[in-house]
Amino acid sequence: MRAAIKGGPALTLQHFVLQSSILHAYRAAVRATRPLPDVKTRRETLDWLRSDLERLRLVNDLEVLRTGLSNFQRTIKTTMGPSLGLTGPSPEFAAKLVGRGGHRT
Repeated sequence: MRAAIKGGPALTLQHFVLQSSILHAYRAAVRATRPLPDVKTRRETLDWLRSDLERLRLVNDLEVLRTGLSNFQRTIKTTMGPSLGLTGPSPEFAAKLVGRGGHRT
């Protein structure tokens, strides 16, 4: 995203907050690709993910930016999550956590 150019639309605080969220999501995607063993595969994956975000670069519509961020996060979770274990705890581990709240015996 870019700052408003003379004569262009003024950007609000929400634009900068979304920009920060988009950068955070991209950095998370970069970290998520580190376990990929093949350097070429990792590079191609990063290029593919980056192309998704490049389309949002000059967009100023907040709703389009929110939707793009949501789609990007969903893409990361669905494509890289299951193979790299990024979708959260396994069902077995989650089952162990049930009932372990604030009670001490």
